[in-house]
Amino acid sequence: MDEIRLLAQAIPDEPPPSAETVARARARLIAGKAGARQPRPRRRWGWGWTAGAAVVTAAVVMTVVMLVSNLVGVPEPAPLTPPTTPPAFEEPPRAYQGLNRLSATTVPRSATKERLRFRPTSENIKIVIFCEKPGSIFFTHEGTSSAGGTCGPDGGLSMLADKAHEPGWLGRDHQITIWVFPPDAPVARGRGSCPSKDACKGRYALSDPTTADRLAAKLGKRSGAWSIAAYDASAVPTVSSVD
Repeated sequence: MDEIRLLAQAIPDEPPPSAETVARARARLIAGKAGARQPRPRRRWGWGWTAGAAVVTAAVVMTVVMLVSNLVGVPEPAPLTPPTTPPAFEEPPRAYQGLNRLSATTVPRSATKERLRFRPTSENIKIVIFCEKPGSIFFTHEGTSSAGGTCGPDGGLSMLADKAHEPGWLGRDHQITIWVFPPDAPVARGRGSCPSKDACKGRYALSDPTTADRLAAKLGKRSGAWSIAAYDASAVPTVSSVD
């Protein structure tokens, strides 16, 4: 029998072993059986020799298969890697504190601005800013209202969402503008941080869009990704009935 052909059939998923590998396997087989071989009386019947040769050949092939497998090696399957959840500053989560995401956007650099559109449905609306660098500074603005604060990977809340308690704010489209700056940006953080003019010389008081744009232009785009998302309660489905 053709041992190479049988080897190919026995190991269909592996490439055929080289002649050197097969020779090494056969040599190991012969060396292992040399000491245990005992002379046997010669049989007269041809069919006995034929059957015996077939059994021996099959045994040789099986042994060579095992030896070749040990010599060549069977690659182990690659371990399964569970999918990882991207950080919130790259992709805001779909839910936040039991609220569903209405709208979201991401920005790869800091000292930049972006706009977010959404339509709030309840007074539970939250506007969350997720920043790669802890202590990053944000400024949000819409119409005549503005709010600032700090953010990190766990998120920071904009107080603009408090306007949901005002009449007419819910149930209509909104577009807010947001700026995010690195933690070391020259920002005057509140009135208490500037007891005198000289104390905050060269710092920017983020109180209007013009000042925020000037600071962003001075700094230029910096490292530090960030994202902003609006979260709200699910809208209550409307049920209609016909009497």
